[in-house]
Amino acid sequence: MKHFSESSGAGGKGLTEDEDQEDQEDPNEPGRTPSPCPAIQHDPWLTPLPGSPLDILAAAIWSKLEAIAPRTSTRRPRKDATERRKAIVGNILANLTVLAFSHPPGHRLAISATNDAVTRYDRKDIPTVPLIKAVGVMATMGLVTRSPGVSRRLRTTVEASAALRSAMVLAGVSLADVANAPGCETIILKADMGRRIPKRLISYQDCPEADRLRAEMDTINRALNGADIRLDGMRLPSITMVRIFQLPSPETAQSFNQYGRAYRGPWLDLKRERRRHLTINGEHLCDLDYQAAFLSIAYAWHGVALPHGDPYSIAGLERHRAGAKQAISSMFFREGGIKRISPELRALLPEGWTGERLTDAIMAHHQAIGPLLGTNCGPDLTFAESNILVAVLLRLISLGVVALGCHDGILCAERHKAAAVRAMREVSADLLGVALNVVEKPL
Repeated sequence: MKHFSESSGAGGKGLTEDEDQEDQEDPNEPGRTPSPCPAIQHDPWLTPLPGSPLDILAAAIWSKLEAIAPRTSTRRPRKDATERRKAIVGNILANLTVLAFSHPPGHRLAISATNDAVTRYDRKDIPTVPLIKAVGVMATMGLVTRSPGVSRRLRTTVEASAALRSAMVLAGVSLADVANAPGCETIILKADMGRRIPKRLISYQDCPEADRLRAEMDTINRALNGADIRLDGMRLPSITMVRIFQLPSPETAQSFNQYGRAYRGPWLDLKRERRRHLTINGEHLCDLDYQAAFLSIAYAWHGVALPHGDPYSIAGLERHRAGAKQAISSMFFREGGIKRISPELRALLPEGWTGERLTDAIMAHHQAIGPLLGTNCGPDLTFAESNILVAVLLRLISLGVVALGCHDGILCAERHKAAAVRAMREVSADLLGVALNVVEKPL
């Protein structure tokens, strides 16, 4: 089974600065200025929506680039190379459009200059070397500015110049002009590399299970892109959600039975107060969650109903619910009890609490699932949760209802609330043997 660094693909999203490879370009080249800034990872799968203002602008810029590009031969350029350059220009502009309309000023686009082997996660018509060359030409034309990275390793970061931003405004470019190129892998497999080491992408072999999972995501993505989903009245760009599974190590035989949550929905990164500005087909949304999802699933596995009341109301921590919730969650992702309290958790707890006291209090409050606590069953709980949510989304789609998945809950139109609650309870009963409690959270 082939494996490689996460920086080599997966649609370019969700990667951390530490995973970027060194960019060996000369920082004194035209258009490069050192500037510390937050970076958004380049997504090779973004492309202008055909016929959109962005598509027209990209075609015009591509024509200018072709006119000034140096020719090493008098022969007519190969059609495939010409089309590839056109796709690259469109991809760069699509990324810059998302950067301009979805992120605060000061953010930049980070592009890896590492020329790794092409994998199932890469877009084959956006190879690294021509991509970096196109960025360089656009910099000399005054369309973008480039900067060396500010993390421990250098990498190219890019932002639209004032001239390009003006051209985008004059052309009427918006997020609705951005689409996803066909072929993006929606089933991603990673491997745990150990504490504080970035997880590694696994280039797995196709199999019936992966095909089934991919078909489910295709159904969900078609429904999402067929709906009119807006934020603050502006339609969201084309959506391609993915499910990310994980192996305990790169040497583990490929399987898709741990984690599996769905990511890359633009609403997932929104704070709760921003989510109330989302609409689906012009309708405002409600937020439905499974109550204490991990705890509810763990109790269901033991054939016991979740006790009434707040499951996070631990004796002695009644006024520190956030700390209790974080500590309980940590008990599902560790072997044994809590030995050391992290600074983040300690800030949520009262003075004097130790790891041993915290473990004992949690075990006493949740005796019924004591055999699961401290057994690192979190990856399995997350897998069960993700299967439930995908099944809920598919059930609703079959009823003509489009909902936005949020890991342990959904966002759906207010008028579909009753149908959504019913679907959530029925699906959990089908998969767990117990209908989980569904609660509505204020937006």
